Amino acid sequence: MTENLKGIIIRLGLFMTVCALALAATMVVFAQFRFGGSAHLYSAEFSNVSGLREGNMVRVAGVEVGKVTSITVNPDATVRVEFSADQAAVLTEGTRAEIRYDDLIGGRYMALVDAAGSAQVLSPGQTIPLARTQPALDLDSVTGGFRPLFRALQPDQINDLSGQLLHAIQGEGPTIASFLNQAAAVTNTLADRDLLIGEVIDNLNVVLGTLGGQSDQLDKAVTNVSELVHGLAERKTDIANAVAHTNAATGSIADLLAQTRQPIQKVVTETDRVAATILADQEYFDQLLDTLPDKYRMLNRQGMYGDYFGFYFCDVILKLNGKGGQPVFVKAAGQSTGRCAPK
Repeated sequence: MTENLKGIIIRLGLFMTVCALALAATMVVFAQFRFGGSAHLYSAEFSNVSGLREGNMVRVAGVEVGKVTSITVNPDATVRVEFSADQAAVLTEGTRAEIRYDDLIGGRYMALVDAAGSAQVLSPGQTIPLARTQPALDLDSVTGGFRPLFRALQPDQINDLSGQLLHAIQGEGPTIASFLNQAAAVTNTLADRDLLIGEVIDNLNVVLGTLGGQSDQLDKAVTNVSELVHGLAERKTDIANAVAHTNAATGSIADLLAQTRQPIQKVVTETDRVAATILADQEYFDQLLDTLPDKYRMLNRQGMYGDYFGFYFCDVILKLNGKGGQPVFVKAAGQSTGRCAPK
């Protein structure tokens, strides 16, 4: 019985050790612990860091090199962001800090991008100035500026406007930007003539009222036009606001096109590279797509009892380096009955 008890204790010890190692690996993965060298601390000045949080990733060319450590507001209403970066990530006086979208639900991360400038390396603790930082694009302000315009447009007109914006984003930015600048000039002129337009409409209403008594047909036509003009006169404030918002929206769209043209070109280039890679190994990609549903169903069954996975070890085999570098396999535990019985 002593030998049986000793064997049980050894198996239990090995099982607990494996469980502890698995738990440690899980914590390292999901807590995003970083190993392999110390990190340097830097800071950057931004005009706006909407959506950025402490703990968000810092990336160089898509690779995580650090995290945001703190965010503070300066007395001049700018924002100071302190972040860490691995020693392998070399920052220079030409490095730019940009806040970008991390996912479709509003997540952010800070990207460090090489740009034109001095190649002198930044020392730990130095700050990237406001002139070399770029906040994330505020899409809410762009769409909010179009809200009064959308109320007055028909669905077909909204679709046409969306199509023009799509063409602009796909590379026709200069043409649309020129058009929007001209539209902004026209809307500014109309906004400056708001009072004059209102007086003309009121005077036209009086003239049409006088002509209305000439005949029945003319009276009917003039009455309808009078009602239309009267309605426009009552809504002149709304029309002026719509023109002003349209002017603001044109400026926002021009900034949007200027800021997103280069990233979109980069996305198109990288997408072409990914497509070429997939086409070169399409058989493997097709096989992967065919097997993924079965793998996901197996994972779903494993996690059906909660937000964890249960594992049952049938065999525990240790691989050791033997004499001359030859591998030696040592079976630490094994079971051939119950769940582990051959099928």
